Amino acid sequence: MDIKIHEFKKIISSPVIIGLTIVFLLFNIVNILSSSYFKEDIKIINKIILELGPEINDEMISNMKNKYKESLKEVNKITKEKVNKNYNSISEFIISEEYYTNNYDGGVFTSEELEFFNEVSLLEIYSNASIDLIKSYEELNIKEIGESEIQGYGLSGQAATMARKNYQNLSDRFEEIKSTNEHKHLFFLGSTYRMHSLLFRETLSKCIYEIMILVVLITAYLVNFEFDSKTNLLAYSTKRGRKNIKDKLVVCMIFSLLVSCIILGGTLLSYFTTFDYSQIWNIPISTAFNWEYKLPYISLLNHTFIERLVLSCLIILICALIFCTIAFIICTLIKNSYLVIFIFYIIWNKLNNTSNIKQEFYNFDIFSI
Repeated sequence: MDIKIHEFKKIISSPVIIGLTIVFLLFNIVNILSSSYFKEDIKIINKIILELGPEINDEMISNMKNKYKESLKEVNKITKEKVNKNYNSISEFIISEEYYTNNYDGGVFTSEELEFFNEVSLLEIYSNASIDLIKSYEELNIKEIGESEIQGYGLSGQAATMARKNYQNLSDRFEEIKSTNEHKHLFFLGSTYRMHSLLFRETLSKCIYEIMILVVLITAYLVNFEFDSKTNLLAYSTKRGRKNIKDKLVVCMIFSLLVSCIILGGTLLSYFTTFDYSQIWNIPISTAFNWEYKLPYISLLNHTFIERLVLSCLIILICALIFCTIAFIICTLIKNSYLVIFIFYIIWNKLNNTSNIKQEFYNFDIFSI
């Protein structure tokens, strides 16, 4: 039997590795479910995009406003019948005492009517945002923002020159986005739902740390297995045993990718089962609706959501191989699994602290741009 299969069995027979993988998956699922309180809104937004189309233009805005007016008439028919009142807008109704005192099962409104009110409310929000948000987006001046940030951080000399160059590149890309209308697409409203951060900044960022922990544990456990179990003298007394290190590297690489796929696959399956993205896959990631914080997300390339997701997953898999390689190199020098893990995380913290140069200033990271 191939010795690689025996090495593989060592890993899958480890209760620590298997148990930790399950714990990480459960942790991610719980975190996703804890943010699922607005998942019904996400379904309604997908329905709006399906009916009206994702691209924002004069025709789409007109159709959205007409749909809102017709829906508001239906709302007033219901409210006239149930509470004997009419309203000029759905927002006026939502903040009214009649809605507040009946916004529950068993009130004068049925659950279907409450769901319909929520749908009309989102239609009103998107109808207004399709004009106001696009206007605010197009009025942004990236160069002025850059100069303000440079002064705010007190940068000068070479640092200021580098920052101005970066903001110039960002400004050029921003103008390209506006000229190609990438920003004129419907998406989950960033200021309200922050779905981009939930997926890329929170969920996938957790995944990469979990994968790092598992990969280092697997590599240290497998490479130093004979030393930890005191069988190294027996194993390395044969010619084949001395060459076994190559097999261990191959198995570590394969299992690093495998465990990464398990963590990513299980987490993303839970995420997309919870949140409906059926109409979002091919929408540009740089849309104005995906504006969550001080500055909108500006992708350096014209990526759709699905392209960004695939690229992010590929980056994580590449990182897993890098983690495995670093841990393997340490293992060849340190013949103790606990010391290997300890030294790896010292190196990781040192690299992380060195590379963390005001991330907020640049507003970039591999998962959020």
